[in-house]
Amino acid sequence: MLSPINFRIKIDSPDGKEILYSNIYEICQGCPEVGKLSIDGNVIKKEVFGGPLLYDNGFIYVPCFKRKWFNSGFYLAKINTSTLEVIMISEMYQIIDLIKIVDHSIYFYDSLEQSEIREIPLK
Repeated sequence: MLSPINFRIKIDSPDGKEILYSNIYEICQGCPEVGKLSIDGNVIKKEVFGGPLLYDNGFIYVPCFKRKWFNSGFYLAKINTSTLEVIMISEMYQIIDLIKIVDHSIYFYDSLEQSEIREIPLK
């Protein structure tokens, strides 16, 4: 089963794009892994991303890790696979473990225990 600790580092999207994680590292021991993300060899600069990611109609949805002065966590990022534009579409969570996209909403767990499912409407 895919999780923020164990996800595929190379994905071929339905539209023929190669999505690849590189320079992967654990945030801290036993925590989610993050790394640089590239689409067809073009690295998304200034951001590090976790997994797993979801693909839908020319976009990938992926957890984006941000270190803040007093708090660090993940935001859900929406990335256009053609333009590489990155938009943050959620508030910060300790974990974003993506599950599925159904009826214009994305579903995810916000903890490794997978106790509660969260939903974000996609615009």
